[in-house]
Amino acid sequence: MKDNPSIDFDAYKDMLTALPLDDSLIDRLHKASFSDRSIKDSDLRFVAAMLILFSPKSIYLEEKTVYGVAKAILKKLDLSDRFKAMYRIKVAREVYEVDSVFKGHVDKIVEEVRV
Repeated sequence: MKDNPSIDFDAYKDMLTALPLDDSLIDRLHKASFSDRSIKDSDLRFVAAMLILFSPKSIYLEEKTVYGVAKAILKKLDLSDRFKAMYRIKVAREVYEVDSVFKGHVDKIVEEVRV
């Protein structure tokens, strides 16, 4: 803190702390992500929100996903194999990083569900 007092280390630590996988929270995330059927990237929004809540280091620091997150995505999106889940994780991570509109939508979904 003495070297850089402007950094809120507690908020940073909280941001990188993963929640335990919870089926009811996953269901609420899925419902919030797919609430508007006209949006074509709902699956990517869901994946990015899953990463933020259950594997934040994977989206913010580009680390590997926490065990079980890819499996939960695979199951909830009804994908045929884990490579499709891993591809969606990769794309969601990249889009979240570069697209501010997408990031805003995902952050809104996370805030709605987190409350």
